[in-house]
Amino acid sequence: MADVEHSLATYVSDMLAVEEHVCVPFKTQRDDKDFTSSPLAGPLVSRITALSETHIQTLQSALDSLGGHPAHAAKSALTNIEGWVASAIDKMRKTKVAKGLRDDYTAMALCTAGYAMLLTTANAFGNTSVAQLAKRHLEDYAQALMEISNVLPAVVVEDLKQMGMPVDESMIAASQEEIQDAWRTGEGAHTRTTTTTGTIETEATVNRTQNPTYPTI
Repeated sequence: MADVEHSLATYVSDMLAVEEHVCVPFKTQRDDKDFTSSPLAGPLVSRITALSETHIQTLQSALDSLGGHPAHAAKSALTNIEGWVASAIDKMRKTKVAKGLRDDYTAMALCTAGYAMLLTTANAFGNTSVAQLAKRHLEDYAQALMEISNVLPAVVVEDLKQMGMPVDESMIAASQEEIQDAWRTGEGAHTRTTTTTGTIETEATVNRTQNPTYPTI
């Protein structure tokens, strides 16, 4: 049992290191006037930062209960995203707010994969409390990812306007709908179907059979 707790503590420790690292640019954006002045990005970034801070506290408590210790920086996942953090807090780049949200999306996508792994590991070890923690955090970021996807078109257009670029604001709604359609199509492409040959395949496999140029993920 001690070996199981030690192994699970390692996964929790790694996830804590990732959350602590991605929280740095979240906080920077939350306090940045370009973000706070955006009626869409400002509240969203504040919420994401609050989620990350809460996740850090919860993960630390879970790690303490398992008798584990924080991961050493040189050995943790955070060393793989140093470049992302530097980019996310770059105040000089153009379309700053839109690209900031894009980077936040990337960070949270990394976290969702990490929480999916932590959830599975905790379930495999029979630790319900850690599994539920991972599921809550995964749901938090899944919702935030959908929110970013929805507001990005308006934020991109606003950034372009700030640069003095001629833009058609009426295309914001159209872009949002096309993005949502893309996600719905992606979900449908992985629905398992029965082909005429009786073989169970994904819709994407069927499409590639009918069209050799159909993209492969």
